[in-house]
Amino acid sequence: MAKKQYQREDVLDNVITLFWQQGFAASSIQQITKATGLKPGSIYHEFESKEKLFQEALARYAASSIDSIHKKMANASNVNQGIKQILTDLIEQSKACDYCGCFLIKTQLELASQGNTLYQFASAQLASIEKIYAQYLSRVYSDELAKTYAAQLMTVIFGIRIYGYQADSANTITQTFNALLPWLNEH
Repeated sequence: MAKKQYQREDVLDNVITLFWQQGFAASSIQQITKATGLKPGSIYHEFESKEKLFQEALARYAASSIDSIHKKMANASNVNQGIKQILTDLIEQSKACDYCGCFLIKTQLELASQGNTLYQFASAQLASIEKIYAQYLSRVYSDELAKTYAAQLMTVIFGIRIYGYQADSANTITQTFNALLPWLNEH
């Protein structure tokens, strides 16, 4: 049996960009092989199907996003400052000429009408992120208020990720998140 000439993580990193930009349905196996440098047989041997490859790419993206949240929160002087920094960073990302939003949110939007396992998986990852925000917020607020604020925060993040496609939207987004999340200025 031939020795594997690739790292699974590298394959996932290469295919994340393709799936993120093209979506699940529009990404052909030919595009996947071009993005990864693998032959179709190697892809199917390693990941079994396009769906499983996509799900693993989503999982890797979600893990990276969660890791980024934890790092930014660890470096912040307090919870609200950490959240403000995360929102500011998302707005800065939206200014990039190659901006492509959030892979998880785009997957939800693409697959919502199907309600399939990939849609459910993306939704579960976003719910996990919301719970992480609620855990951080519960350091400052009651558990009930932390859950409410986490839901508000996710709504604003969804808005940033989608409205960010509008030209010159950064100033509007900043004003909006300050208006929608006044509690961020409390602590």
